Amino acid sequence: MIMSGHEDSLRKESVEEYLGAIYRLQEMTAAPLPLSRLQILLKVSPISIHEMVQKLEKEALVEYVPYRGVTLTDAGMRVAMALVRRHRIWERFLTDSLNIEWDKAHELAGELEHAAPESVTERLADFLGDPQQCPHGSQIPAGARDGEAAKSLFQSPSQSLDAMAVGQTAYVAFISIEIPENLQFLQSRGIKPGTLVELIGRQVSGCTLKVDGRQVDIPLELASTIWVTGTL
Repeated sequence: MIMSGHEDSLRKESVEEYLGAIYRLQEMTAAPLPLSRLQILLKVSPISIHEMVQKLEKEALVEYVPYRGVTLTDAGMRVAMALVRRHRIWERFLTDSLNIEWDKAHELAGELEHAAPESVTERLADFLGDPQQCPHGSQIPAGARDGEAAKSLFQSPSQSLDAMAVGQTAYVAFISIEIPENLQFLQSRGIKPGTLVELIGRQVSGCTLKVDGRQVDIPLELASTIWVTGTL
C-alpha cells in the first residue's frame, strides 16, 4: 500500500517523537532505557510502545534487548539529535524573544520541531547567537554541520536533587524531563537553572528545600527530574 503524503508526514513525526523521547530519557546515561519509562512519557499503551520499538529496530534506528530496554543506534541518534536541537532552539526563541513562559514554550516547540526545516532552525540559531542550553538548562545538541560525536553529548550533572544529602546546597543545572505541569509548579516556586537550593528535609513523599529564604516542598517524583551541580 502506498502512503499518502499526509500519512507519510504523520509517520515521520511519530518516528521522530519516539527517537526524541528516548534521547531525552537517556541524556544522563547510556544504559538501555526500560520501555516502561518510555510508556509513561509518551502516555501510550505497552503494546503500542513495543510495536513501534520493533519497527524502529527493523529500520536500524534503535537496538532493543528484551527485559533490559532500548538504546539509539548511530542513525537513530542523528535523527533524535536533530529533532531535539530544533525543539530547544525554538524554545530559546519563544522564551527569549517572545517572552513566552517556559512551559508553554515547551509545548509550542513540540509542534515547531516537526514543521521547521533544518535550514530555518540553523538561521534561528545564528540569530540567537548560537545558544548552548534550552530555557530548562538542558544542552542543545550540536548541529550536523558541527560534526560532533553524538555519544559525547550526554549530560553529566553531579546528581539529581532527590539524591542530595540533607544539609547540602547546590545550584539547579537543568530540568529533565520537561513536563508542562512540572515546569509551571517550579516556576511558581522560583526554581529554575541557576537557582541556589538547600535540601533541609526529606520525607517518603518528597523533599523540603530552602529557596531564597523560603521553604518549598517538592514531590519526590518531581525532585528526581531536577539535576544539580556544585554541591556544597
